[in-house]
Amino acid sequence: MLTKQNKNKIHIGSKSVDVVLAAFMLLMSVIFLYPFLNVVATSLSSNRMITTGQVTFFPKELIFDGYKLLFKEENIFGAYWNTLVIAFGSAFFSLVLTSLLAYVMMVPEFVLRKPLSIFLLITMFFSGGTVPTYLLIQNLGLYDTWWSLILPNAVSAYNVFVYRSFYQGISSEIREAAKIDGASELQILTRIYVPLSKALYATFGLFSVVGVWNSYYEALLYIKNPDKQPIQMLLRKIVFTSGTANMSDAQQMISNGQMNQLNVQYACVIATIGPILLMYPFVQKYFAQGMQVGAVKG
Repeated sequence: MLTKQNKNKIHIGSKSVDVVLAAFMLLMSVIFLYPFLNVVATSLSSNRMITTGQVTFFPKELIFDGYKLLFKEENIFGAYWNTLVIAFGSAFFSLVLTSLLAYVMMVPEFVLRKPLSIFLLITMFFSGGTVPTYLLIQNLGLYDTWWSLILPNAVSAYNVFVYRSFYQGISSEIREAAKIDGASELQILTRIYVPLSKALYATFGLFSVVGVWNSYYEALLYIKNPDKQPIQMLLRKIVFTSGTANMSDAQQMISNGQMNQLNVQYACVIATIGPILLMYPFVQKYFAQGMQVGAVKG
């Protein structure tokens, strides 16, 4: 049996471990938060404070010129709209098609379950490459349309296997009882499996939106019409040229010392990640649970 003295030692040891862990987590939080806070502060600080290296966590000599020039872009709100359509369209088709495919692969009576699994497994190791994909997009008539960015991201083999594993973790008796009551397979999926998989859909929906939101390479290949380009293409141009469509205004302000080029560039960074940061709190309660989905044994 443990003596009172030993219990006190264990209690003190546990508190010491908690203090060390808390200090470590605080340090990691500062390490991860500092770059973000520094970007926000730099985007709002004056040229003098930026060039002299006085900007850390908080803005110095607050200015909004970078954001003003950014949102003077003629088609920036149109580009935001394009990105919203592409990102949420991709997430919608990804969730729907992946769910349907994973469900039929989970059903024991489906005779093509094993061949389909092998086929999907092959796609995880081999891809067609950029040139064949480009030619396929052209031949399907998807070039210079939103569909060229939505459909290629619709189904991921990895996601299908994770969905299937999650569905297999749901009691098979529920499905059998629903079939006895006369429910179709589609009704079983939409009325039973989908409501029980909110964490799964919230997590992978967020992953899909973030992945498409941060991507510009596919748009660079497949979208030539400026009116259909996502926000990443527009911000990429601004960051690489250190200016905006109002190039003369930006360059004049930079040369006069009224503004630093980092004001515009970092304003682009905040404009890019801002909508995702606003969306995250709404799915946060599902996120921690959904992150464990991949550990479900299939």
